[in-house]
Amino acid sequence: MQARANKGRRGGFTLVETLAALAVTTSIIVGAATLTHHVVFHFDHGARGVDDAERFALAMERLARDFGAASYATSTPTGAATRIAPAPGAAPGKTPEEPLALVAFDGAAERLVFVTSSAVGARAAREEIVTLSVESMGEDGARLVRRRTPWLGPRVGLDDGPARDLVVLLEGRFDISFAYGRVEQGATNWSADWRGETELPRLVRLDLRDKDTGERLFPGAEFVLRADAPAACASANSKCLPARGREPEAPPRRTPT
Repeated sequence: MQARANKGRRGGFTLVETLAALAVTTSIIVGAATLTHHVVFHFDHGARGVDDAERFALAMERLARDFGAASYATSTPTGAATRIAPAPGAAPGKTPEEPLALVAFDGAAERLVFVTSSAVGARAAREEIVTLSVESMGEDGARLVRRRTPWLGPRVGLDDGPARDLVVLLEGRFDISFAYGRVEQGATNWSADWRGETELPRLVRLDLRDKDTGERLFPGAEFVLRADAPAACASANSKCLPARGREPEAPPRRTPT
């Protein structure tokens, strides 16, 4: 009987020991869960940061390619090109001058339409109309959307139907706008629109500003448009850019005596 009683005292745990073990186990589980939460949160935050940086770099590369391959195309959406009729009494034999053709480039602060030859994809046309538009997302900021459509020539102009192949280049809590630069006497003059011009702008700037503070987030996002003359200037024709003036005619050669 005494041995059986001693054996009963050695088996099992007391209530205090059980509660202490549960408290220790609960503390370990809570600590492990908190650590896992912090690790997953910081990992996800870092992954999103890498994704945003990579997406921004790809957007800048896409814009640089589009602007670098911009075409010096003229637009005559009203139909055939008109000519200025000769004035009454004008000397016969002179060819009437043509009006200056407008370049196919329509730029505003929140929308830009131009012709480029930066073909992307198997179904891309040789020259396309690229539309870059800024779309507001309310309190969440704005996004920059790229669309494209085939360029059908100057008689059709930039209004040849709805653009397709929507691609969101940038998206976030910032304000997006464009500015257009003209280089004159070594200085760059910026304006918020470029419409009804006979030449392409030399530079296009993409402004990204913080939605709350208005601070510029990425200074220096300026893209060079390398085309400064239409394709007709590839031939030795001095009249391909009438807006820049004409070269003076050479004096008549004398017959040696």
